[in-house]
Amino acid sequence: MNDSEFILSFNRFKREFLQQSGLEEGQLGVLEMFEKWLQMRDNDKQEEIAPVPGTHFNVEKDWRVLLEDICRRVEKYLMKRGIVIKCLSAARWGQAKGSALCLVLPDRRDIFYRLCRTQPRKGPYSGQKIIKGELVLDGHKHSLFLPLLHHQAEMEHRLGFRLERESTRVEETGKYRFKICFPLNERISTRDCEEIARLLTEFIFVTHEYIEKINEAKTG
Repeated sequence: MNDSEFILSFNRFKREFLQQSGLEEGQLGVLEMFEKWLQMRDNDKQEEIAPVPGTHFNVEKDWRVLLEDICRRVEKYLMKRGIVIKCLSAARWGQAKGSALCLVLPDRRDIFYRLCRTQPRKGPYSGQKIIKGELVLDGHKHSLFLPLLHHQAEMEHRLGFRLERESTRVEETGKYRFKICFPLNERISTRDCEEIARLLTEFIFVTHEYIEKINEAKTG
């Protein structure tokens, strides 16, 4: 078990302990200090990764590096907030879209987040190059997608932006996703990457929180 997996297990067992003991999170003291120390220690390892050179990306030539840079930032920001997530290529994750990157929670291998560059032929972004981040819930219509749909307005209020879905026709084929899209210019700055990463981080953090609530409600 590596440090990231240990932090994930630690958080899960801590939540179980809090529920059973009736204690508040602030009463744990030493445990919380230990948890923060572990997260900082893991963050330091991530900080050792050399930053991507340059101040702009060419969307056509550098798009792969662009996606990897955004994913690296999302991993770092989520780690600071207690969520361990791993960035894998879609091909490695067994997905058909080999050019996409998948953001995977180690304890949830049945659902995942996906980041890709695309140019839709239909819909509000027709003909535009966009970066799309999506929560993929295929096969979980009743267990997760519909319950999350019930909380969509709450999630959007917290996020400050609208969550998009697939068209009704696409959902009828069994593809259930919540998405956020970022239209692209020919060149994109590292500041833009930072903003996209922060919005994706919030998207993952909030949707993951509601998924956890839905699962906890099922287990009682």
